[in-house]
Amino acid sequence: MSKPVIGVALGAALGLLDGLSAWFAPEARPMMTTIVIASTVKGVVTGLFAGLLARWWRSTTLGLVAGVTIGGVLSTLAAIGQEGHYLEIILPGMLLGAFVGYVTQRFPRPSTVTRAMVFALLAFAVPVAAQQPTGTDRFAVISSLIGKWAGTTEGRPGTGTVEREYERALGSRFIRVRNRSTYPPQEKNPKGETHEDEGFVSFDNARKRLVFRQFHVEGFVNTYVQQPDTPPGTVVFVTEAIENIPSGYRARETYILRGPDEIEEVFELAEPGQDYSVYSRTKLKRIK
Repeated sequence: MSKPVIGVALGAALGLLDGLSAWFAPEARPMMTTIVIASTVKGVVTGLFAGLLARWWRSTTLGLVAGVTIGGVLSTLAAIGQEGHYLEIILPGMLLGAFVGYVTQRFPRPSTVTRAMVFALLAFAVPVAAQQPTGTDRFAVISSLIGKWAGTTEGRPGTGTVEREYERALGSRFIRVRNRSTYPPQEKNPKGETHEDEGFVSFDNARKRLVFRQFHVEGFVNTYVQQPDTPPGTVVFVTEAIENIPSGYRARETYILRGPDEIEEVFELAEPGQDYSVYSRTKLKRIK
């Protein structure tokens, strides 16, 4: 077995293992296929270069340095745009390169290849698994919302279209929400309107609940708190404070998760002393 073949085989195996380890990060699970393919390809390319280098130059030090460099460069390219996850991507890539560079330099004999690959796989698996998040994701109940969505809405303002995006922000300590609802002129809304709101979802460690602060273009600021004991696939937020509206108003948002790519949202409003009534009902499908 030639050194480039050893490098490609070992790089592919380690890359596959690295990609599969993303399962331990719940926010990455919707992109598992892409992550595994990209990680495996990255490992193959790293292994090929390390193997070719080992065939031309015999130096363990050079192999290690070259492997770390190649793995680091490829991982840096893969980490572009992945806010808050640079080290989780780059360090395994550099470690993969170091192992491949070492093995292709030190173990050219077929009889030692299998043992070397097993050793490298085990040694690589321990630090990779150790660096993955082991605790429960604080945003687990809504992590499936991460992405871009589009759909329709109907209610008191009339019927319209909605564009929405959920993304992790500020080191993944928050989830940022951007929403735009467009209502064309119609009987319920002769002039039409465009509504925009943005917000942040945080986790309150004291109450062990999600808190959603929502800022509306009209000047309203809603502070919602997640409600406990809701049915599976349903997340309910109820306001504990609303700014710039007469005292006594309450609002409730209910998210019904109908699968990984479909959401129904029911927004209810209660006037002072009154029960909740549906203000709008929105249906969204994932577009990215």
